[in-house]
Amino acid sequence: MKAKPSLIHKKLVGGMIAAGLIFYAFTAYLIYVAFQLTGQYLEQQSSPKTVLTEGLNKQVYEHIRIYYAEEEEPFVDLTIEAVKQAEKRTTSVFQFETDKPLDIIYFDDKKTIEQFAGIKHITGFYSDHDQMIGLYPDKREALLQKETLPLYFFNTLFIHEYTHFIFYEKVHSYEVSPVIFPLWFHEGTAEWTAYDVLNATSERFDVVPFQSLHSDQDWQESRMTYETDVYLQSYYMIYELVQLYGRDIIHEIMEETAKTGQFASGFEQATGEQLSDFEEQFNRVYQRKNG
Repeated sequence: MKAKPSLIHKKLVGGMIAAGLIFYAFTAYLIYVAFQLTGQYLEQQSSPKTVLTEGLNKQVYEHIRIYYAEEEEPFVDLTIEAVKQAEKRTTSVFQFETDKPLDIIYFDDKKTIEQFAGIKHITGFYSDHDQMIGLYPDKREALLQKETLPLYFFNTLFIHEYTHFIFYEKVHSYEVSPVIFPLWFHEGTAEWTAYDVLNATSERFDVVPFQSLHSDQDWQESRMTYETDVYLQSYYMIYELVQLYGRDIIHEIMEETAKTGQFASGFEQATGEQLSDFEEQFNRVYQRKNG
């Protein structure tokens, strides 16, 4: 007959089992931590933005980090003032605010900013993926001296890019994809928010078909194909909408588009007219000016 295990034996076995479980749990935890740290390290090492900001000074303002070269420290004050203007305008236009993190990075040469953004002939861009605004303002020395015209163009450049940031964050809050909005609406809203004092009656241009301003590829091709400044046309498209329906129309189109998932449907719900009819009217008015 097999003898019953002693109480000491039972405690010893139980202790060994408990120790083993603790050991395996601790090992699993260490593996998890190592995996997370490794992933973060690889992400940081592979991030172009991380490489870009190495060696730059950093200043934090609210939810924004400003990166700049040491000799361009005056850009910090200029940027903060531009942020204040941009926040005021975008809150009015979009009826939306956010405290999501945003990096503002000053590039030291035009070639680098064009390579990073993948776009030619630019002085600024917004990347939703990187949550950053990249800037290479013209006439930097004059800007640092706060000369009137360079300062004006810097502020409009910054407000344009900051508007993209708010536009994307507002769209994300609807939990829909930004690509459902045509690029002319993206860019036109950014231009109109930055230059909302322009007089539309003073401009002349050949109208680019709306369908040629829908995607990023369309936009880049149209910039090279047509003589018209596609940014300028997009500004006037928004200008005309605001003249017809008021400032709230931008917010209303975005809201209705988010509900339907289609820009044309959202446009019609917000304005009461079809997008094709608006294009026809816009084309007729502006082409007639070319006479």
